[in-house]
Amino acid sequence: MLKTSNRKRVSYVLFFVLLAATLFLIRSCGPQDIDTILSEEGIPPEQVKLITTIEPRTQLVLYQDLTTNNLTPALIQQKMWFSELARIGGGLQDNPVEPLSSHISGYEESKGKMIYIIYGYLHDADITQVHIRYEPNLASSRLEAEIVESSSDQSSRRLWYAVIQQPIHEMIWDIKGFNDEGHVIYSSLDSED
Repeated sequence: MLKTSNRKRVSYVLFFVLLAATLFLIRSCGPQDIDTILSEEGIPPEQVKLITTIEPRTQLVLYQDLTTNNLTPALIQQKMWFSELARIGGGLQDNPVEPLSSHISGYEESKGKMIYIIYGYLHDADITQVHIRYEPNLASSRLEAEIVESSSDQSSRRLWYAVIQQPIHEMIWDIKGFNDEGHVIYSSLDSED
């Protein structure tokens, strides 16, 4: 009887030790924090201009690429067991002479879904809103960009961005800057002439 009781005790202890080890292993294999991912990918924290969540497990990062000196986007996607950073090609070559600089980058997710990131800098202090139209006829193809007031950037430029997560059938980019009174003071279609 004593041997059976000891075996049960050893079995219970062994079970709880294995359970604790398994839970610890699962916890340690989970997604990494964003700062760790960026530093492992060679993106120093002082180069990061923006981190924002665009989906529950996806963050948009805009950073100043040290090799090209361009403002460049990346996506951090947190999977169940790990996180990955997807660098999106290209980057914004800022032109401070223009009232608004812009760039678009696209990223195709594994299921064929596209994510478009339109971003840039505002150099005109009178621009308080940025609106984007990306298809010629659809009213749903208009959106307002987010403008980020940055205290760390020493210049007067302000970062702006917008994210489109739906198919675009016929691309036309009309980016407009509005002042406080709602008047258009910049249009990308006008500046192409």
